[in-house]
Amino acid sequence: MTRPLVVCVDDDEQMLATVHRCLKREPYDVRATLSASEALGWIAADEVAVLVSDYDMPEMTGAQLAGHARRVRPETVRILLTGQRTFETVVDGINQGEIFRFLNKPFNNDVLKQTVAAAVTRNAELVALSGDRQKRERREALRRALEQEYPGISKIELRGDGPHVVTDDPWAEAAALGLSGLGPHLESGS
Repeated sequence: MTRPLVVCVDDDEQMLATVHRCLKREPYDVRATLSASEALGWIAADEVAVLVSDYDMPEMTGAQLAGHARRVRPETVRILLTGQRTFETVVDGINQGEIFRFLNKPFNNDVLKQTVAAAVTRNAELVALSGDRQKRERREALRRALEQEYPGISKIELRGDGPHVVTDDPWAEAAALGLSGLGPHLESGS
């Protein structure tokens, strides 16, 4: 199993080194950069679990970076570090990047470690939900295709007052009805 990837971004080299040093002994692969664009490239290319970014950077704000990261890889959990948390900073982070947590600088190392651990857990949940969403989308696409090819197939007509019984093997039932090409392989998307 691969270790979660955590990307750290700060335009202050000493602060970046501090964040990296705090996280490097944790069970993650940690990458650090002074460039928001480089971090965004990593997020686009790799499955980044957590982005830890400074808010106030010259190339783009941490909120802007988080917003781009959210669009590129929605399951990447975003944490902002800020030396001057204002109401505007918080609103900007929430609106642009759907920030998971804000941490004030200077930060407590244990708080940073706990926050990143919680973010890694949240990333795993989001990845699992993403897989479920993809299955639902494939299932819905299949239902639409079947309905288009066999109009009325998705409609259920109840007869009588008894319960409607769904068979344990709908694929065998489809084959018995002469509906060729339908089988369990359709559920896996392969």
